[in-house]
Amino acid sequence: MPGIWPNFRVALTADRCTQFGNTFLGLPKENRPKTSKQASEYITLPSAVTCQAIRDIKGKPKARKFKRLWPGFNNQNFRIESAGGACWKASFPTLEKRVGVPIEVSQYQVKYLNALLNGEAKQGTAYLIKRGKEWYLHLSLTLTVEKNSQGKTMGIDLGLTDIAVADIEGKTLFFPGGQAAYTRRHYASLRRRLQKKQAHRALRKLGNRESRWISDQNHKISRRIIAFAQANNASTIRMEDLTGIRLTSKQRKKQRRDKGRSLHSWAFYQLQQFIEYKAILAGIKVEYVNRDKTSLVCSSCGTERSRPSGRWYVCGHCGSRKHIDANAAANIAKAISGLAA
Repeated sequence: MPGIWPNFRVALTADRCTQFGNTFLGLPKENRPKTSKQASEYITLPSAVTCQAIRDIKGKPKARKFKRLWPGFNNQNFRIESAGGACWKASFPTLEKRVGVPIEVSQYQVKYLNALLNGEAKQGTAYLIKRGKEWYLHLSLTLTVEKNSQGKTMGIDLGLTDIAVADIEGKTLFFPGGQAAYTRRHYASLRRRLQKKQAHRALRKLGNRESRWISDQNHKISRRIIAFAQANNASTIRMEDLTGIRLTSKQRKKQRRDKGRSLHSWAFYQLQQFIEYKAILAGIKVEYVNRDKTSLVCSSCGTERSRPSGRWYVCGHCGSRKHIDANAAANIAKAISGLAA
């Protein structure tokens, strides 16, 4: 939830939380504070924020130094409420006093906040985070979702030419990868030029910008896939198990030369994670299947053949003709190679 109005108390609380985190890590393990009262010897923070910081630090046992340890609030000291119309307000403790600040909320988030206010959702930990010049609140909610158990099964095939292809009993949704490949090549070109100039700071910014762009694309794709599933009464989504794919996949020479279209250059695992959590929120079950032979078997009659050439699968047994990725998605929906362990 972006748009917390800049406030010196908010910024100071965040700085002090990071300072406490690094002080905590610098202490011998036997001397590290376990309660807010013990921590008051080293730092001044609201007790609730201190206790949450201690829990967060213990949850990162390999941490050596925090660039940022953002302040967290539990459901006893963080409140969010509607201020009328499209206006919302959040309140939480800071160093000097409790503050209430207006926040910007998207329409997508309003339904979950209304569920929280109506008692249909349980509030979890909220974190105060700064990105650029803007402050954000990351608020976790626990929802009870009614599952659809009587619907159809959707299969999703991931690939290079088409980033994703979803199939529900012959109804197919394509996400072509051409524009994404062009953008990745553009970033690769910029990266090479910056590397020659040894512009390390600019390289980091470029990498962050590219990562945000990929995440945004994966969010858009996953939202459309879930909407497609709901519109066609899908109760189960099946995707390929990508475990070990970097070690087992074989790329054509052209794909190895063209880094913008490399199988490893797109965040497919992230896309699957986005699809999975959105599906769970929609009451749709997610399963993973073994990817063996999904591109080699006719989804109409089950006859296996050698790897088809071109973008169409033509079955020599039943004569059916289908786009190769749509055929694979249909086979994934049927789990022809079985569910993944």
